[in-house]
Amino acid sequence: MERSLAAFLAVARAQNLTAAADRIGLTQPALTKSIRRIELEFNTKLFERSVRGMTLTAAGEMLLARAELIEMHYRQAREEIRLLRAGKLTEFRIAAGTAYHAAVAPDLVKQLSREYPDTHFVLDFEAVGNAMPKLINADIDLLLGAFLSVAEEGIEARPFLTVKITAYVAKESKLAGAVSISPRDLAGRKWVINQRDSLLTSRLKEFCLNHMLPEPEVVMQIDSLLATFRVVAGTEYITLASPYVSDLAEEAGLVMLRLEPPIWRFESGAWYRQSLRSHPLLLRSLELVQELTQKYIGNHS
Repeated sequence: MERSLAAFLAVARAQNLTAAADRIGLTQPALTKSIRRIELEFNTKLFERSVRGMTLTAAGEMLLARAELIEMHYRQAREEIRLLRAGKLTEFRIAAGTAYHAAVAPDLVKQLSREYPDTHFVLDFEAVGNAMPKLINADIDLLLGAFLSVAEEGIEARPFLTVKITAYVAKESKLAGAVSISPRDLAGRKWVINQRDSLLTSRLKEFCLNHMLPEPEVVMQIDSLLATFRVVAGTEYITLASPYVSDLAEEAGLVMLRLEPPIWRFESGAWYRQSLRSHPLLLRSLELVQELTQKYIGNHS
């Protein structure tokens, strides 16, 4: 990418000349010259300079939005050309949300490793909110998770699942044997939340507010889904998860409550960069995700 534009982005993000210079490996005088050069090119001030640092002007804010798109397209062009030369991916990194924990993501990686034995696969379990910046920055290649917003430029999405988030309790819980559960039955209960999905707590609070329930008492937040299930087992705590992890929950000693309406419902699927959309490994991954999700839906319907 053009050096002056790279210098501009570094200063805009760091808001400090010294920090920006260190970040991109320039001396501070050289970086200052680059900023002056680009300001001359646009014939306007892009930064307000003060003892506190460098603050973008209105013109600078406009340029930042465009410059980030240029940076993204430049990065994806490099990726496309690298793949064109190499012909294959030596590493393929997948991040998956909780709806894909039980079978889809593990079975996907297992099958891909059989079909592409020369590729190293990495699977992380991470919510979309945390993983999306990594997808944009090419730190991961495929993201399986919730559609909480429209795809950003350079990112494409394909839907596969409608996910319901509902309540789980221990088999010994007083609620476990109920034929059906209403929102009112959840009032005054203590919740253990999987911390990996930062939206769960806010959606639970919204659910309680909409049904005129007291604000939920979240007594624990745990990073691991399996650890969350283990903590809830044998207690009167309640936790949240999708029906697609009911097998894991049952193994841990939990049962899913028949709650209507569910705590939260959303569409979910695959997110990927446009620079990978024609690559055989990405295309095969999408085929397998579709097969696995349809199979899993059938087993849990």
